[in-house]
Amino acid sequence: MKKIYKIIFAGLILIGVTNACSDFDELNTNPNSPSTEKVSPASVLASSMRKAFHEDRFEFWRGVVLHAERFAAHLEGGYSGCWWNGNSSYTYSEDWTAATWSSYNSNSNNGYGGPLFANLKILLDYYANNPDEIYASEYVGIANTIRAFQFLKISDLFGDIPYTEHGNIEIPSPAYDSQQDIYNDLEAILKKMVEENLNSDVNISSLDKFDLVYSGNVRKWQKFANALRLRMALRRSMADPNGASQILASIVQYPLPESNADNLRIARTKSTVDLQNQYYGFFKTWPGNLGGETYSWDGYNLTWGPGPGAFIPAYAIIEYMKGSELYASEVNASGSADVNINPIAGIYDPRIDKYFMPPKGDASNEHKGMPARAIYMLDNGTITSINSHPVEGNVKNYSWMHPSIWYDGGTWDPVSLDYAEVCLALAEATERDLISYEKTAAEWLSEGLQASCERWDAELGSFADDVVAKYNAASDEETKLEILYVERWISAYTVPHQAWSIVRRAQSPEFCYLDRDMKLVGNYVEADGSVTSNKVLARYAEGSTNFVLPQRMRIPESEQAVNSNVPEANKAMSNKVWWANY
Repeated sequence: MKKIYKIIFAGLILIGVTNACSDFDELNTNPNSPSTEKVSPASVLASSMRKAFHEDRFEFWRGVVLHAERFAAHLEGGYSGCWWNGNSSYTYSEDWTAATWSSYNSNSNNGYGGPLFANLKILLDYYANNPDEIYASEYVGIANTIRAFQFLKISDLFGDIPYTEHGNIEIPSPAYDSQQDIYNDLEAILKKMVEENLNSDVNISSLDKFDLVYSGNVRKWQKFANALRLRMALRRSMADPNGASQILASIVQYPLPESNADNLRIARTKSTVDLQNQYYGFFKTWPGNLGGETYSWDGYNLTWGPGPGAFIPAYAIIEYMKGSELYASEVNASGSADVNINPIAGIYDPRIDKYFMPPKGDASNEHKGMPARAIYMLDNGTITSINSHPVEGNVKNYSWMHPSIWYDGGTWDPVSLDYAEVCLALAEATERDLISYEKTAAEWLSEGLQASCERWDAELGSFADDVVAKYNAASDEETKLEILYVERWISAYTVPHQAWSIVRRAQSPEFCYLDRDMKLVGNYVEADGSVTSNKVLARYAEGSTNFVLPQRMRIPESEQAVNSNVPEANKAMSNKVWWANY
């Protein structure tokens, strides 16, 4: 039996390695890409961690950035020469959606729905047959935690998905499990892992080089698994408050992350393929020409910038972090032009200079973001395409992502869950009387903001105190919660699944959630050069959701064509997922 499993392990790891690295010399030195000479359950976990926490370029690009991150109003395209205009993503794309779906669910490489699930299934089956092997319980705990993380990610993007029959090669058209059932099962599995398999202070020395996150520290894996439960509990808390409260009561009986040292962080390597993954690939693959200019920011000297495949900051996150007043009338025809809907207006967030670089790297230039979903603008009474406008369409006139995230020599690493998220989730749960645990909501809010500033190396100053003062001064719970939701959303920068989930579940920040239904009236130059007076055009893209914020990625038509089990709700981007449908 063990000999058979070793052969399977070797085959699976070889698949993961050949996909992950083009530089064969790295295979024997880089634990992110374990060699076939070191095949073991440890290397199976390493391969799975890479896939789950450091997504491949197209999976990250087409599923995360083009959809989740744009819909969360964190990043945007639309400048001159950019491939992505205001309509991109908001209008259904079979290519992008199918590529995302296939990256999670393809049976083309193996019978278990992609390398990650294949590896984990083999590993879990192996330990089911060899439960007395050393560290079997801990390996099962880590494997199930990674598996739960990945299924949660897929479900939060699409809603109902194949789960119980996922990846079974004998079932070409698997049934779709409801998202609520998936959440219930993942919670049960994670609860068991937290209470039993990972409830240990052991450090597994044989995992030191293969555990790409915690170097074999089982207690840290327990904290992450429990924090994942916390994330899920808050997700479901609007649709199922009683269930969420019961789960939270269980969660706080066991350790949660206690500092940024417990963050779920995975280091990027220096391999060419690895660097192309995540944000670096958007910029470096098709770099923009600065025309001889050089920009400098925070120790980085930039000689190239965003090209056609790159993204820049969205208007919403920039304005919230600047502390600007925001009005519904900016995005919605019937919205108020008198009532400010930014609950943290007047507070400048110091993280803005660590999240973004101001235009041209000049500190005297005010940060500026691209309006999400916007296509047209009025220029002296003339309706003009934004991406063809000499000022508003010029990418150099906008803030860019901080160079540490995307430029040569960048120090940013993917972080899938951090201590700030834990603190701010507990702040929300406390404010809503779902749980009472150690601190007040205001104290958890302060702790979370301090942790986030520490993680991003931003100078805290009076920032946390100022936000807490606004929170304490709020006369109603609605405003208090809006402050918490906004700060949770801002703190989820570069964790797109989390940011978009916050917006959908809490319907906040309000400015991001509002329908983009606004008309512009003005002169318009037609394709033949003639001018039409009083032309009426939509400022924002209608997309496939009639100006409404997309609520899910739809199941691709290619899957619908071969699987009659696809639920009707999964066929439209405007249909809310279970935990947002309350």
